[in-house]
Amino acid sequence: MITTPDGAIDVQGRSRPLGGPADQARLLHLRASASVVLVGAGTARLENYGPPSAPGLRIGVVTASCALNFESPLFASGAGFVVTTTDAPQVPVDSIRAGVGTVDFASVIQQLPAGIVHVEGGPQLNAALLDADLVDALNITLSPKLVGARGPSLSLAPHALRRFALSSIEQRDNFAFVRYVRSTTASATQVRD
Repeated sequence: MITTPDGAIDVQGRSRPLGGPADQARLLHLRASASVVLVGAGTARLENYGPPSAPGLRIGVVTASCALNFESPLFASGAGFVVTTTDAPQVPVDSIRAGVGTVDFASVIQQLPAGIVHVEGGPQLNAALLDADLVDALNITLSPKLVGARGPSLSLAPHALRRFALSSIEQRDNFAFVRYVRSTTASATQVRD
């Protein structure tokens, strides 16, 4: 996900104004290594998700209500599918269902194609995955823009403290691309704050 030095993740609900060509290139690079993309329904709606440019890549939209436009280009292309609970309404597209009342993300991950699951937010989805201890790496883009207003953060809901180790930092066109990987217990004790 993208954030600003002052902690904003969007401008009027959209993250796109914080990005630029370098950020978009990074996103496409990350997607190229993924077997599937997961995104929250709110993010998919606000960012007007369409079909991915990579042939065969599928995008799972996480929703409890299933109140989605199934005639949108994402779903009409066949690239979009729904990730929801077993008790959610039926949908006219492919779906993965796990959990009653709330999505059981550990079961969802087991039903996805083997490989890298690339998550594109939003904050509630990030928090749910962190809470379920299913996040192995964080790819964060630091935008060179300031917004000034405080709103949602990279992970909205409370979750257990997780420790990650810095894996890489890259700078391009005034953007910083930071990657953190899950720390093991042994290495976590060696890291000093």
